[in-house]
Amino acid sequence: MELIYDRIYFAIEFVFDSNHRMILTVEAKWKGVALNLALSSLMTVLFQYEKELHPKDSEFCYTLAKLIKKVQLGPHFYLAIPDDFEIALFFKKALDESIVLHWKFRDSVVPIQVDYPLPITISVTSHLNAILSCTMLNHVQWCENPLAWIVFHLDQENFCFCNGTLIRNIPKDLDDFITRFLDTSKIQYGEQEAFRFIHHIYSPFKKGLNWQIQADFSAILPQEETPVPVLTLELENESLNPILTYQYGKTIILPAYKGSFIKDSASGKYFKRMPELEHIYQEDLMTLYTEHDLPFLIQTPGEVAAFLDRVVPILIDRGWLIQNKLENFHIRQESVSMDLEIHSSGSEWFYFEPSCTIDGQPFSLQEIARLMVSNKGYLKTKTGFIRVTESSQKELKALNELGAFRANKKFNKAEILPLIAVSSPQGKTPEASALVKQFQNISRHSQCIPHASFKAELRDYQQYGINWLHFLHQMGLGGILADDMGLGKTIQALAFCSQLEGNSPVLVVGPTNVVYNWESEIKKFYPTATSLIYSGSNRAQSYAKLSTVDFVITTYGIIKNDIDLLKNLPFKAIFVDEGQYIKNPHAQISKAIKQLSSSYKIVMTGTPVENHLQDLWNLFDFVMPGYLGTKREFDLYLTDKLLPILKTKIKPFVLRREKREVLDSLPEKTEILVKCPISPAQKALYETVLEAVKKGIKNTKGQRERMHVLTSLLKLRQVCTHPGLLKELQTKDIESAKFEMVKETLSELVDEGHKVVVFSQFTEMLDIMEKWTKAEHLYTERIDGRVTGKARSEAVKRFQETPQPGIFLISLKAGGVGINLTAADYVIHLDPWWNPAIESQATDRVHRMGQKNKVIVYKFITEGTIEEKIQDLQESKKALLNQLIDIDSITEKAIDFKEIAELLGA
Repeated sequence: MELIYDRIYFAIEFVFDSNHRMILTVEAKWKGVALNLALSSLMTVLFQYEKELHPKDSEFCYTLAKLIKKVQLGPHFYLAIPDDFEIALFFKKALDESIVLHWKFRDSVVPIQVDYPLPITISVTSHLNAILSCTMLNHVQWCENPLAWIVFHLDQENFCFCNGTLIRNIPKDLDDFITRFLDTSKIQYGEQEAFRFIHHIYSPFKKGLNWQIQADFSAILPQEETPVPVLTLELENESLNPILTYQYGKTIILPAYKGSFIKDSASGKYFKRMPELEHIYQEDLMTLYTEHDLPFLIQTPGEVAAFLDRVVPILIDRGWLIQNKLENFHIRQESVSMDLEIHSSGSEWFYFEPSCTIDGQPFSLQEIARLMVSNKGYLKTKTGFIRVTESSQKELKALNELGAFRANKKFNKAEILPLIAVSSPQGKTPEASALVKQFQNISRHSQCIPHASFKAELRDYQQYGINWLHFLHQMGLGGILADDMGLGKTIQALAFCSQLEGNSPVLVVGPTNVVYNWESEIKKFYPTATSLIYSGSNRAQSYAKLSTVDFVITTYGIIKNDIDLLKNLPFKAIFVDEGQYIKNPHAQISKAIKQLSSSYKIVMTGTPVENHLQDLWNLFDFVMPGYLGTKREFDLYLTDKLLPILKTKIKPFVLRREKREVLDSLPEKTEILVKCPISPAQKALYETVLEAVKKGIKNTKGQRERMHVLTSLLKLRQVCTHPGLLKELQTKDIESAKFEMVKETLSELVDEGHKVVVFSQFTEMLDIMEKWTKAEHLYTERIDGRVTGKARSEAVKRFQETPQPGIFLISLKAGGVGINLTAADYVIHLDPWWNPAIESQATDRVHRMGQKNKVIVYKFITEGTIEEKIQDLQESKKALLNQLIDIDSITEKAIDFKEIAELLGA
């Protein structure tokens, strides 16, 4: 009785033609009815019963129809697959579609098994003439049956048919092993071959065949034992010759040993070699050479001593065997430190004591410094090699490079401070002792106490900053305060100035965009101080008042224009903000500012001066004229060889802390409000639009007029950000003071290596920003409403993963939520959200879980405009502000034009 199948029933049979060529015949039935596999007939069935057939059966039948051909066997014709390659295709498709195949063999039909084990039995025994013997049982029958082992190949795949079992991709090792039985019933293995058989045949294919094991593998398999590295040390042609070998059991092998197994001569056991571990030992040794600054070819006595003293103890601690065949290399265990002394000649000149004594043996410090280089920190004394401490070595090297030990060499205060900074000397005269103590006490909080009227609470790093400013003032020297943006350089300057004595004013010079910020900071943190902004076309009227105030604040442009007046005024201190403006010694502003009169001058800049050393000369020529020599002499220092000396010379006079250095002193998130002056053309445009808004409010009656007013308010906000946002003004080049400040800020932040996220509610502003960033070749990503979800995700991924600094431009509605930008540590709001919750939500794209750095947020507000009023009323008038920011989602009833009129002064 024939079964009825929901799936198509497939049966195959291997037959041979008169030329002994193997052919695969295929039989198919569906619902008990035989299918005609001829192409046209099969296609008709597939089309007719398409919805009733299982999809996998249909797919398989389409392939089968392409493979089946009419083949003649004797007087009869069959539909079959005659080609080995196409038989392989048939098996591949059957396995891919999980088709159940049946095998017709002699008088039986059985399902084909698709998995190991193969129906082959192998007996493994020990043999007198070999360690192992493998015998195939029923070998004669297996050899006589052509279907007992057939492999069909298809490109990179193969299909093995073995007495009704089908395996995809039979491994080569197993294929080679079984194929050998075509020529013999028994395979014998010697010592090395037995190891390979167990590891490459038996172990990986334990379940692949029917094994009958009658041998003890444990007595044959090599043991796994961790090798012990052995380092033999001997001299060869006066160079250290370290020989690395490996010990397995009691047998030592060289790295060049070729075998995979080692027979221990003492025990007769075999060990499995561990080349990966041997390589690790070799890498460890090479790493120690690098870590301890040793050449791979050790030639000098000092290098040999360093190797014995530094590397060998580490190797012994790690379990290495050291065979030391070196003689006459006695290393003293204790290290010695150098006691350096500074003497003075009067109150202005200082010098180092040029010699010292070790174990009663005199050494000149200059000779010791030379030996530190050639002998890797070791001195050869009468009692053996003695090591100088790391700290003393660094001090001696730096001092020697700066000429500290030259006979009769004396230094003034400016020249001696870098030497004190790189060493730990003792002052041996009253003047020298006082100088050393003053420099070493900069970190003490009590060093400089701001005046009681100063209102800010200083963080630890800021207190250190005013101590540093105070120290330079006491020494009659100047400096560069180059802290990272957002760390409070202005506050530190004001705190220091609050305790300055004298009737002369402090002069503050900076670009226009910082002038009003200084005035605001003075009022906020030092309210008892008086200040005057010396600027504008009527400034001549205030010239007489300059000597009557505590702070005179002016711009670079005014200094250049009025230098003949200002150079005659005495100032007790001069602070030059955004000092990068005077980096060019040939610029007129640089020439003018150097004519100002003060005994104390400080440059302030957030630009990383250590990355722009070529700009330093002019800054120092202002704060400490002549200290770095002529410009030509300075340029010679900007070589790789002399650069460390230059950095040492400037170290005491440049104070720079990056945000990451003072994280413990900073809150999780610092918000900084930046007030931007409005450009003249921008102001004229703003007032024109403002007047139109005021008139519109007075004449508002219907819905149309109301929406016109709100549209005008939108234009007012756009003018504050950039006049180019107004379509009617896009062809005119009206300057945006805010845009100029933002560009300057971004340039500095990217220059310092930061990643910055910039938010704006206007996509047109993002267009303007992107045009500028691309022109400046700054790495930029962008998200706005036009960016798809995938592109948005990819942009975030690139920004998060790239190591280079850059800028991410984001519109509020497209990127205010749903993204993680913790790779950034700065946020800039180009225009106020005016809703604190929305603004905070945007900022939290950066300031969120996973953020490793503190986040600094800059909010740019155009001074004297509706933006400034909105900032002041942000909480109390939140409902009104929402009307101004989102005119698309409010109803007529929600608009309170009376409040808007009050806000605008209409």
